[in-house]
Amino acid sequence: MDKRFCIEPAQMQVISDRIDHLTGWLAENASDCESAQKHLDEGTAEQVYWHYGYLCALRDMVSAIQTKSGE
Repeated sequence: MDKRFCIEPAQMQVISDRIDHLTGWLAENASDCESAQKHLDEGTAEQVYWHYGYLCALRDMVSAIQTKSGE
């Protein structure tokens, strides 16, 4: 395993806190999001934004893990 990506308990807590925050936000602002699954519709703005959001999340997590580990 690449040591740059070992997640310490404090880092996992940050990720868990973000998940909880976003889950709450979605419940309040877009409660049908999970059931509608509009991001699966080929060529839609929802699909583009879903992929972009996922890319941003991955970049954010890598940055948080590397920053915390002193890289």
